[in-house]
Amino acid sequence: MSSRRLGALALATALSSAALAVPTATAATDGSAAVISEVYGGGGNKGAAFTHDFIELYNPTDAPIDLTGYTVEYFSASGNTGGKVGLSGTIAPHGYFLVQGAAGNGAGEALPAPDAEGSLNMSGSKGSVQLADTTGTPIDAIGYGAASLKEGTAAAGLSNAKSASRDAAGTDSDDNAADFTTGTPTPTNSGNEAPAPQPENPAEPEQPAPEGVTAIADIQGTGAESPLKDQTVATEGVVTGVWSQGGLNGFTIQTGGTGAEATDASQAIFVYMGDKPADQYPDLEDSVAVTGKVSEFYGSTQLTASTVTQLDTPLEKVTPLKVDQLPDGNEAREPFEHMLIQPGEHTVTNNYALNQYGEIGLAPGKEAFRQPSDIFSPSTDPNSDIQKLTKDNADKLVTLDDGRTRDYLKTDQNTPLPYIAQDDAHTIKSLRTTDTVSFQHPVIVGFSHEQWRFQPTTPVTGNTAGADLPISWENSREAELHAIDDVKGEYTIGAFNVLNYFTSLGEELGGSAYTDREGNKVTVNRGKTRGAYTQSALADQERKIVAAINGLDADVIGLSEIEDGYAVTGGFAQRDKALKHLTEKLNEAAGSDKWAFVPSPSKDAVPDSPDVIRTAFIYHKDVVKPVGESRIFQDDRFTGTAREPLAQEFQPLKEGEESFVAVANHFKSKGSVAKGDADSGDGRGNNPNVRNAQAQAVLDALHKQEDWKDKPLFALGDFNTYTHETALDVFRNDGFTVPAEKYGADPSYQFSGLLGTLDHVLANKVATGTLDDAQVWNINADEPVAFEYSRRNYNIVDFYDDSPFRASDHDPVKVGFTLGADDSAGQPDDPADDPADDPADKPSDEPSDKPEDKPSEKPGKPGFGSNSSTSSVGAGIAAAIAAIAGLVAIPGFLAVTGNLQKAIPAPIWGMLPQEVKNFITSLQR
Repeated sequence: MSSRRLGALALATALSSAALAVPTATAATDGSAAVISEVYGGGGNKGAAFTHDFIELYNPTDAPIDLTGYTVEYFSASGNTGGKVGLSGTIAPHGYFLVQGAAGNGAGEALPAPDAEGSLNMSGSKGSVQLADTTGTPIDAIGYGAASLKEGTAAAGLSNAKSASRDAAGTDSDDNAADFTTGTPTPTNSGNEAPAPQPENPAEPEQPAPEGVTAIADIQGTGAESPLKDQTVATEGVVTGVWSQGGLNGFTIQTGGTGAEATDASQAIFVYMGDKPADQYPDLEDSVAVTGKVSEFYGSTQLTASTVTQLDTPLEKVTPLKVDQLPDGNEAREPFEHMLIQPGEHTVTNNYALNQYGEIGLAPGKEAFRQPSDIFSPSTDPNSDIQKLTKDNADKLVTLDDGRTRDYLKTDQNTPLPYIAQDDAHTIKSLRTTDTVSFQHPVIVGFSHEQWRFQPTTPVTGNTAGADLPISWENSREAELHAIDDVKGEYTIGAFNVLNYFTSLGEELGGSAYTDREGNKVTVNRGKTRGAYTQSALADQERKIVAAINGLDADVIGLSEIEDGYAVTGGFAQRDKALKHLTEKLNEAAGSDKWAFVPSPSKDAVPDSPDVIRTAFIYHKDVVKPVGESRIFQDDRFTGTAREPLAQEFQPLKEGEESFVAVANHFKSKGSVAKGDADSGDGRGNNPNVRNAQAQAVLDALHKQEDWKDKPLFALGDFNTYTHETALDVFRNDGFTVPAEKYGADPSYQFSGLLGTLDHVLANKVATGTLDDAQVWNINADEPVAFEYSRRNYNIVDFYDDSPFRASDHDPVKVGFTLGADDSAGQPDDPADDPADDPADKPSDEPSDKPEDKPSEKPGKPGFGSNSSTSSVGAGIAAAIAAIAGLVAIPGFLAVTGNLQKAIPAPIWGMLPQEVKNFITSLQR
């Protein structure tokens, strides 16, 4: 998932005969030209964020770009032109340029001062925008929703409250769906000015002063909108939240004496103060009278204050309403809007936007939301389990906010990020997905940008004391740090996506870069390489990866996203250079020469046009050794969409042990669409059939390896496939099992607030019989992205450290297994030795229950638990052996004179406790 392949621009031109013919865009994939960085078409509409449509441009280069003679043009979803705006002026290096479009009906805030103005009347949900240079040649385009003009696949549809925007570095991979995300509009002009909130409709004449006091509940009503919308009312209440700085620009009041119990209508309302100075705001717990006009803003009822006065007689205090969790869905939550509540326990399920907006996605209770296709089979049936869980996740989500609207990446980089920095940024504390949070202070329920929110009663930043934050939580890093040490088994094998590890650097080979808040180049944006741009950034990345791999410490590890030096440099001798360098760094940090890498096979066995990233193997050279040359499975089903699988046989150094085979994979991602295989809505995302074909290609190749057909074999890597998607079913249908599912391992990846496993070690029938354990080491996916080397110095707080945490965006997985003796020297196989087609312990496709939290210790079998005495262990071993003898009726079983393990069917061997396996192995050595 972390890798988006650079592809050629696919600009759709299949327009109707009445439409204007659109020339094909030739976007600069090296980041050398201006790009469209944000588009918004809901200006002025009901629930709009801003009064006008807008188009924001970005300069990703290190030099100014003169826009004189450039144009931006809007096209309808069907491809008809909607007008063009000529541009002039320059965009500063890494700066913005704001083009204002048409106004709607007046709703929303005013834009920052635009750099250019036009009358482009853009659709709020679907359409296209094109940027052309002085010759009229299109250089960038975005299509959103059901748009005809687009790069690759169109970005998601928008709304009156949502824009489509690139990340802060202006990433352009020529695929709109991959490059643009929908979210809160953040128009920024050439002066780097963010929106300045304005009083609503200031030019409208004042309405007559209201007579009497209107209860807040009557203003709110029981529906989605106020029954008094657009009327001026007078009301009064107790101040429960104040946000005089940070962009919210208002406060909440609640009817005095309320909060002890829920009511049909909300007893609270937000009062918008516009640009009034902070000294005109009331304080928390003040009793005030407010006169103002009722409106709906982003779907939230509010008053725009004309007068705010202190009451002579204080109102009765407000009691925070105790609500373990908000009810599901918009309608059921409406009575809680702007109320002061005391929530119960919640669990962090999304922390990605913490780095930009100070937001944290929460799930009620003690479990984060799971990726539905990690648990249930794909389906478009609305009554299917997967679709029910999808809806349930969305209905239960609530976002913990920071009481601010600022963008920490664009305009507020010098303010410490909230929550993970505390106490004037002297305390750094990770807030990981799956962390359970307790509310130590009440919060205000809000709704904006199509999300229900918990707002702290005053703004919080990294300067806020930990005791004053709305939540508290335990630091879960310490417990996780050594969790992977407990994986059981005589041997271990692992898989790890290392997030574009390249020793060929952007500063050497050129190309554009993502920059930190001071303009320093950190990672490659466009160029011949990926990953670190500078030697300093590489050192940061390397320290984390090395700590993670040495901590994982599996005997064999399949790596994904390692630089293919052949593809980058053109020299075959350089193919392994990054892998060799990483191995040297691992040994240096380990203090011994323990690691070795599997070298590339001969040149004629390597693809002629490889991707710049590849898979690879490293191993403990005092435990195993490679047998023969590695094998690369070349197949058209991988070409241009994935990395070719790499297979290697390994022989344990322990005398008499059988060898095993590992195949490292990295399948097509769910990002840009390949071969027209778009998301069908069944839960698998883009390219499910491409991944199915790649799974079958792996099996087809393995079936041709005659010398491996009877060996334990592990297919491992980043399959970009959640546990119950069809690409894994292709393997299951060939007899493979999923050890992590069998042993209840945790998810390995977080995407959009959903946790699931994309990274797997799969075991064939023979290998399934050797399994002892499987775990995912949750050091990466749970972590806020602020801790990643690639985000160093994006915020004024330096969150970087050299721990393994956030070494990548994927978690590594580790599987333990125990091998038998090698019988290849002449002993015939017993027909009964073949494992059953359907072993009794094969996990079901749809588990009835979600895996429980990972225990600190794997439970032992009766009679063989870790607390059993030596005598009880011995008695249990004898009983188990006798039971096996009775089950399979093998003559001479108790004589233990031959290969005893070989006489035990693989499924039964897989169920034996480790003590039994060790005992049996000791008898035959």
